[in-house]
Amino acid sequence: MRPLPKLLIASALAGVLALPLVKLDADASAPADKADAPPAIVSVAPAVSTAFAPRHWSPGSIVSRRDARVASEQDGRVVEVAEVGQRVRKGQALAVLDDTALRLREQEGQADLARIQAQLALANRQEQRYAQLAAQQNIARAQYEQLRADRDVLAQERARVLAQLAQTRHQRTQMVVRAPFDGIVAERHTQLGEYLITGGSVARLVDTGAQEVRVRAPVDLARHLGTGTEVRVRSAGGEGTYPVSALVPVGDEASRQLELRIAVQGLDIPVGTAVDVGLPSAETRMVVAVPRDAVVLRREGDFVMRVDTAGKAERVPVKTGAELDGLVEVSGEVAAGDRLIVRGGERIEPGQSLDIQPLGPTVAMR
Repeated sequence: MRPLPKLLIASALAGVLALPLVKLDADASAPADKADAPPAIVSVAPAVSTAFAPRHWSPGSIVSRRDARVASEQDGRVVEVAEVGQRVRKGQALAVLDDTALRLREQEGQADLARIQAQLALANRQEQRYAQLAAQQNIARAQYEQLRADRDVLAQERARVLAQLAQTRHQRTQMVVRAPFDGIVAERHTQLGEYLITGGSVARLVDTGAQEVRVRAPVDLARHLGTGTEVRVRSAGGEGTYPVSALVPVGDEASRQLELRIAVQGLDIPVGTAVDVGLPSAETRMVVAVPRDAVVLRREGDFVMRVDTAGKAERVPVKTGAELDGLVEVSGEVAAGDRLIVRGGERIEPGQSLDIQPLGPTVAMR
């Protein structure tokens, strides 16, 4: 039974000798101090003091200032009609109606005019002869005056026939329904061979080059709006500033909204596209604003990471406000000119050293 105590003693000695090695491994695996950590690579941007005008965003639509349902002023059978999607110039035919009846009426008027002109020429010659006879007292004065009256009646009849002939010719010109402006045929309301009545719509013509935004806004914003007021228009293609071209200061009783029109140019998007319009909702005020990418949103509170005088990171709690053009209004211990981390600051701890790199194009300063 003696070998057993020797085995226990050997095991105890091995454990004691291994303790320095365990302590050494533990010291090697301990986390390094933040001061010994390598500098974090970040990009910074300054906080600014700027004028802020809070905006109310309302949905709007792109419309055309010239959008018409072109109708016919005459009735007749359609013999030609423009196709949907066809681009037409001002004065170009949208539809052509059969003018056979008017052409025959014009020929009849021309015949009546020729007959009356021949009778009037004869009456003029007779009036000259009767004037000489009346001067010589060879005929009664009443007979001469009757001839003159008949001549005047023929002159008036000639004027009436000329007016009817001009009207017929005008109606013939209206048998061609022409485009009132340059545009594209968006809809066709009549088909080839159909009988079109007076006032019947031929097609919907839209000028896609004369675009504007139609938007409805709460009547409470009317005091901040007017013709020429600059608003923001945001679409899938980007965002820009445009002036209000028209304001209808009449609110709807049900929705309590009024209508605005905003002249836009260069958007190059289809008519009917949905857009968002940012309308000023309060007076302009001076605020401290920071880039959107500088604000870190957390459940416990928002904050920004600022570069202190020693070139290290420090956390500054802030409260955010309105947002405009990629800048966010903040309140807190942030002043204009403070350098704020906008890239690479997601995992930076306060007091950590920083390696500040130029702000590249990959960071959107929206």
